[in-house]
Amino acid sequence: MKSTFNNIMKLCLSISLISSFFIQKTVHADEINLFSDKAISILADSGEVIYSKNANKVDFPASTTKIMTAMVMMDYLKENDKIQMTNRSIQEEKSNSQILFTEGEVLDRNTALKTMMILSANDLAYAIGERVGGNMDKFVKMMNEKAKKIGANHTNFMNPNGLHNVNHYTTAHDLALITKEALKYPLIIKAMGTKDARISTSKQKNVYIFNRGKMFKNPYFYAGKTGYTDSARNTLIEIDKKDGQMIINILLRSSKPQYLQDIKLLDSYSFSRIHKKTLIKQGDWQRELKIRNNLIQTKISNDLSFLTALGSNVNYDIKIKPLNAVAKSYKENGISKNQKLGTVEVWTNNEELFSTALLAAKSYDRPTILSMNTFIIAGSVILLLVLIYFITKPKRKREYM
Repeated sequence: MKSTFNNIMKLCLSISLISSFFIQKTVHADEINLFSDKAISILADSGEVIYSKNANKVDFPASTTKIMTAMVMMDYLKENDKIQMTNRSIQEEKSNSQILFTEGEVLDRNTALKTMMILSANDLAYAIGERVGGNMDKFVKMMNEKAKKIGANHTNFMNPNGLHNVNHYTTAHDLALITKEALKYPLIIKAMGTKDARISTSKQKNVYIFNRGKMFKNPYFYAGKTGYTDSARNTLIEIDKKDGQMIINILLRSSKPQYLQDIKLLDSYSFSRIHKKTLIKQGDWQRELKIRNNLIQTKISNDLSFLTALGSNVNYDIKIKPLNAVAKSYKENGISKNQKLGTVEVWTNNEELFSTALLAAKSYDRPTILSMNTFIIAGSVILLLVLIYFITKPKRKREYM
């Protein structure tokens, strides 16, 4: 009997230990032990934050700065515009030995973009700044103005290449927003995803260049940019893609090879949480928009569906934002079917997650000065006055002869 009791106790203890192991795993499943001091992972399309570690603390971006340099260049230069290496630009600290530029050497815009991203060329980035801004102060101002427009409000640039300056800083969250903006520039993203290429300048032909970064080994890698200075340590922007889902990972104040492991952890964490959320299907939308006191039937261009990593207990706000000029357009020309009337936005926690176009469900003639209701009311009043007149009209007395 005692032996049976002991066996039962041992079995219970074993089950307890096994259970505690699985419970422990579940409790800590959402935790990521990153080496990097600052990190963030966001959804590329909406900017929704999936993971954050010290993401709003400022630090040095190093060569990840060059993404902003590239965007400003693409904003102001055309494909056939040229960048010339100046005496000042070639004095910048060299970041590679694969291709060395000389004063007066010329590259076209797209070659400059590709070369800057593959080699992280500090001298070329400086030459781009001189060419676009006219001088470095003006170019840096353009960089900072664009950063503020994007919403990177805790960022300040002092140069186009990220070489150390105590006043040249950003945050992981700001850098994620800047990278999200860069997705609007296909040539920049393509350059960020290029491992090697052959380039030609006015003085050098068919030179082979390659990116030494290890990020290309990640099976989900789509595009990226590394950076390093003694003060910043290793920095990394990596855009990763899996099953049509795209995330932006940012690491600041990290180190090799630990930041490669950090990216794997972020990918595993983020992709496992992304799911599709549908609030309203296109066919179920039934809302009217009041324009000049008339109710206009509307429809939406797509389902209110979006990718999110948020849980199921989240409250969403649907906001309709009419176009400012829609009332005037309706008055002058009426409304045509499928005409854009505004946008439908989905918000949560004071952040916009998704938006789609609000369209007219059918055509409407421009409103007349007097509507049908006005005619009905006016007619009723006239009829009432006529009745009152006949009722109150004094009767004429008959005269007898």
